[in-house]
Amino acid sequence: MNDTIRSQPLMTRALPILIVAAVPLASFLSFSIQPLMGKQLLPLYGGTSGTWLGTMLYFQLALLLGYSWAAWLVRKRVKVQVGATCGLALLAMLTFHLPSEQAESAPGIGTVVWRLAISSLPAMMLLFSTSPLMHGWLRRRGQEVPYYLYAISNAGSLAALLLYPFVIETSLRVPEQTFYWHGILIIIAGLLAAAGYVLLRTGDATDAQRTPDEPAETVSLGLIAAWLGLSALTCIGMLGATYHLASEIGSTPLAWVGPFGAYLLSFTVTFSERWRRWMTLTTIVWLAVSLAGFMVTKGYTASTVNYLTALWLLSLTASGSFLGNALLHSLRPAQRFERFYLILAAGGVLGGLLSVAIIPSLFARPTEFVLASTALLTIGMLWLNGRREPSVAIITAAVLFVPVLVLGFQQGRQETASGARVLHLRDLYGHIMITLNPTSAVLSSDTTTHGSQLNADAAARRRPTLYYTESTGIGRTLERLQAQRPAMRVGVIGLGAGTLAAYARKGDICDFWDIDPKVIRVAREYFTFVADSAGQINLVLRDGRKALEDSKSDYDVLVVDAFTGDGVPPHLLTREAITVYQRRLAARDGLLVVHASTRYSRLFPVVEATARTLGRSTIDVVTDITANTADRDWDPTHTEYLIVCRPEEMNDISAWFPEEEDKGRVKHKVTTIQSPLINSQLVWSDGRNAAIDSFELGRFLFEP
Repeated sequence: MNDTIRSQPLMTRALPILIVAAVPLASFLSFSIQPLMGKQLLPLYGGTSGTWLGTMLYFQLALLLGYSWAAWLVRKRVKVQVGATCGLALLAMLTFHLPSEQAESAPGIGTVVWRLAISSLPAMMLLFSTSPLMHGWLRRRGQEVPYYLYAISNAGSLAALLLYPFVIETSLRVPEQTFYWHGILIIIAGLLAAAGYVLLRTGDATDAQRTPDEPAETVSLGLIAAWLGLSALTCIGMLGATYHLASEIGSTPLAWVGPFGAYLLSFTVTFSERWRRWMTLTTIVWLAVSLAGFMVTKGYTASTVNYLTALWLLSLTASGSFLGNALLHSLRPAQRFERFYLILAAGGVLGGLLSVAIIPSLFARPTEFVLASTALLTIGMLWLNGRREPSVAIITAAVLFVPVLVLGFQQGRQETASGARVLHLRDLYGHIMITLNPTSAVLSSDTTTHGSQLNADAAARRRPTLYYTESTGIGRTLERLQAQRPAMRVGVIGLGAGTLAAYARKGDICDFWDIDPKVIRVAREYFTFVADSAGQINLVLRDGRKALEDSKSDYDVLVVDAFTGDGVPPHLLTREAITVYQRRLAARDGLLVVHASTRYSRLFPVVEATARTLGRSTIDVVTDITANTADRDWDPTHTEYLIVCRPEEMNDISAWFPEEEDKGRVKHKVTTIQSPLINSQLVWSDGRNAAIDSFELGRFLFEP
């Protein structure tokens, strides 16, 4: 009996240590699983809307379910809480696995959510419920609500966000990530079981410290609405900033680091119990300055997100997140923490669904980032004013929103200053612009131009332009092969304006695959490359890699031109993907051509190393054309193409691109690597591909 009494203080001190260890680990694991699942799903299902939206919806619903589970469980008896937590942990360890079944050709959102739930829902519920549940366990010790655990939890999430693209993704294959992930899950389960054991053993002491008869805290509907609104606004602002960066560098974990990192850091700092009122005042000023800076450098325009724009964008995201979460911290309840966290999770779900499913149908261009930031600034000014009269709120909102809207209107008018008509289309795949002039039509998505067509006459409309002119890597390749082959079949992953259809002759077949339905509609309605082509043109709404995996057709040329912003989706350039392409090219001795004209990525080393593991060589062709002629190279621009071929073909194909042509009008830079060594770090596979391998971060950060 005396030994038991003496052990009580030691066990009592052990509980906070176990909890402080378990909470950040659980958050780290929950945030590292999301990109891991994405890497697993893309090769299986392709980059369809069902894949992207289903994955996002699943994790948001899992978060809400985890918080709901904790909110229900934390009100139960200690034995019930510990038993249920240990049971869920055991179920999570036994059932977790990555989805591996081959999906149907076009999986729906429900299918993706269901298969992810089967593979990982118990684990995700355990991880997401850990932080709010541990609040309750410490609360039973007589502590005030330990909101510092929320800061520690978000610190764990932030660590996962920073480590994944720079360390985990570059060092570990998906199977290895899964092994370590499962191992850490077992450690977390052990920590929770140990904490539960300590809680049960010290039950008498902790119950004596509690005040179970304290009156229940009243939480008004207005307060719940404030929690929900602030949580949703900060989430919309963070996702809006991520969208802008992804439009520039591609939809990869790298695009999430800045905005999502600022978002998580704001939780860590504001809930650390060291936040003061003067810090909130400073954040309001910071947000106002950042909003002005972003509107001047970027605003509603389609200008490139360079280092200066990115700086203002991240500053605006950080200031908005800090202000929103500072206000949430000031509104936190003294007792009902489980309801508080549940509403915050619901606000995040609401913000995510609004950003993906609702806002794109309401706003034809991505304006929600600026509007959410302005709304947060308005709320901050009302908080500073301390008055709740409707007239004050209306006047404050008008003073802040009107300048932003007027400046946005002026920026919109500048797009049409030359008499052009600009159309904006948007869905969950993003935003595209069609600029229609009397003499041309241009297709672009935010900062990247995807195609153009000159409309002076019928002959001009049939001319390939921009990245696809006759002297570029793809133009010269098609011309050379057409001179040798009376009829060809060409496959193109990524449609754009359909410019490559201009090369199709009578008897040629050209298959285009694109996952974005609005791009197919635009190519048919606003450009005539497809309609005017002499060959047979097939437009297919599908992920190109998945289509080729199921195809029985053979091709003379396959072109990968599927830009997401300024980058190519990695699952289209892995060893497994190139194997699929070579299978479809083998019968006709065809060539694989990858469009690599990016601002901040260097795809050649990755494609070259990956292709060499399959016994193929890669030729990098950079072309600069200073002017067009009467019959060639209309509307030219700087281009880069990678041609993957058999090693014995490399010299002959390289000769297609002399260093200089037509008295310097056309210049080619041809690069090949003939070293017998392969840089294994640059070899991409479905199990291991990292955006940082090809992305030139220094160039993005420091070059204007």
